[in-house]
Amino acid sequence: MMQNVFKQLQHLQGKIAQLPLEQQQVLASNFQQLSASLQQLAAEFESLVLLKQAEAKLERINSNLEIKVTQQAASIRNLVQQLERSQMLYQRVTQALTKGEARLQTLLRNSSDLITIIEADGRIREQSSIALERILGYKPEQRIGESPEDLLHPDDVPIWQAYFAQLLKQPGIAPPVEYRKRHANGSWVYLEVIGNNLLHDSSINGIVINSRDITERKLSAAALEKSQKQIVNILEKITDGFLTLNSNWQFTYVNQKAEHYWQKNREQLIGKNIWEEFTDTADRKILQQLYISVSDHVNLQFETYYPPLNAWFEIESYPSDEGVSVFFQDISDRKKAEAALRASESRYRIISQITSEFAYAFKVLPDGTWICEWMTEAVTNITGYTKEEIRTSGGLQFHCIHPDDVEMLLEQMQFRASSGKEVSEYRIITKSGEIRWIWDCRQVVWDEVEKRVVGIYGACQDITKHKLAQAKLCETNQVLQGLMKALPLPVVGVDTNALVTVWNPAAERVFGWKESEVLGELLPIVASAQNVDFYAMFDSELAGETQVARECRRRRKDGSSIDMCLWTAPMRDAEGLISGSIKILSEICEANGDEENFGRLLSRKDRLEPFWARYVNLPTGIKNLQTI
Repeated sequence: MMQNVFKQLQHLQGKIAQLPLEQQQVLASNFQQLSASLQQLAAEFESLVLLKQAEAKLERINSNLEIKVTQQAASIRNLVQQLERSQMLYQRVTQALTKGEARLQTLLRNSSDLITIIEADGRIREQSSIALERILGYKPEQRIGESPEDLLHPDDVPIWQAYFAQLLKQPGIAPPVEYRKRHANGSWVYLEVIGNNLLHDSSINGIVINSRDITERKLSAAALEKSQKQIVNILEKITDGFLTLNSNWQFTYVNQKAEHYWQKNREQLIGKNIWEEFTDTADRKILQQLYISVSDHVNLQFETYYPPLNAWFEIESYPSDEGVSVFFQDISDRKKAEAALRASESRYRIISQITSEFAYAFKVLPDGTWICEWMTEAVTNITGYTKEEIRTSGGLQFHCIHPDDVEMLLEQMQFRASSGKEVSEYRIITKSGEIRWIWDCRQVVWDEVEKRVVGIYGACQDITKHKLAQAKLCETNQVLQGLMKALPLPVVGVDTNALVTVWNPAAERVFGWKESEVLGELLPIVASAQNVDFYAMFDSELAGETQVARECRRRRKDGSSIDMCLWTAPMRDAEGLISGSIKILSEICEANGDEENFGRLLSRKDRLEPFWARYVNLPTGIKNLQTI
């Protein structure tokens, strides 16, 4: 538009020359003023146009800036959220790591295994304290900086040195190894060790040794090996033939007697199949019985004649998941004896008539009635009744059986489903009214066809004296129990394993342990330092020797020691075999330190009468107790 105005002005300027001079001057002056104004207006207009353009550009910049700010704000919000999530994750990881480290430390402290970290030069840097004290009895401060070789058994030092050299040579876990270490109490502890070379790991920078106490396992294995050797020794010495077969019917063991019976060396049989080794008809009969035992999984006992050896054998089979064990013995002599016995039955009856025992035979009818077939004459000597009186009485219903024992005998006889041997002890009332005890051993005869007892054979013995002796022994034992409780000196009894069986009140008072605390446990009054002397003395006691006024030191429950004199004697079971040891102890010095009493006590060592006899008066019949 301004351009059009300037064109019009130029056109008017061309027209001015046509006007009069005065008008030209006036118009020229006005035109100049108008031109100047227009020039100024044009300049202002151009400035305004530029300003508008700048504002538009600024608006575009602001719009773009707002978009970018919005985008940046969104990015910043995302970053803030990511940062918050990272912080939360970091906190959780930190907490988990803290808990994990705490759990790890707890596990290390309470682990049943001993964890040890060793420097490259072989010195101990760190050990789990609880396991160290429990397994080896040492405090951690006693072992830090020390060498593991200090406690090793001399014979096991080369094993450790070779193992440690292997660990240093190659990072990672090495195979396990076993060796012994000395406990704080001087005993040896078996350890199973696994080493892990982590010298390359900056968090450990050491060799980690995991040690497990296997002492009990080693001792059990040694005991098992010893037991197995004993079993093998027994099996080699028994008079029965014995062999074992696995599930494939292959020989796994053959003892010497079986070699003799089969007339083959065990080297020829071990690993061979019994069905392939023994193919004779006689062999097959035996094997068929063994097959029945294994297939039905039942113990089987049978007798068979074996023509190749012209002998009778009694065979017992015991199947298991691993195979079958077979015992067999030559019973040819027994078979001959049985034949001879049957041939001389009449002579036996005559002989039995003149002994203090009597034999009998009863037939049992279907209605339960007993019919006496025969009975030896000795029955009259014991019961006072004649055989005729007993035959007509009906057996157990005969009134000489004590009324309190009849029901017991009837119950024993009525619930039988097969032949078998029975033994009973019961009372009878003799014809003169005297009560006697009878030991009755009888064989019940079962008829498989009729499914009932059809006969009874037996022999009786008068055991009245034995029963009276038992009663007297029981009475004597009660007296002895009261005596031990009343005795002012400690009385301690142990079995062959040194487990406590007797602990009187005086022992509770002197040593501090209650009876309930020690019965069935190892004798607690022997300190570890006296173990060698104690077991040497204990072995001699189990060999039948006694200890008279033997000086020893024993310990109380509170840990204090006490000097004592010891009297011992072996205890024997009903068969006369040594079953343990009884010990009577006395303090050498009383609390007042009376040395004169000590001298008098020692002077009794060579006396036959034990020192404790002055405290008690033994009842009649047990004076031999003073020989303890």
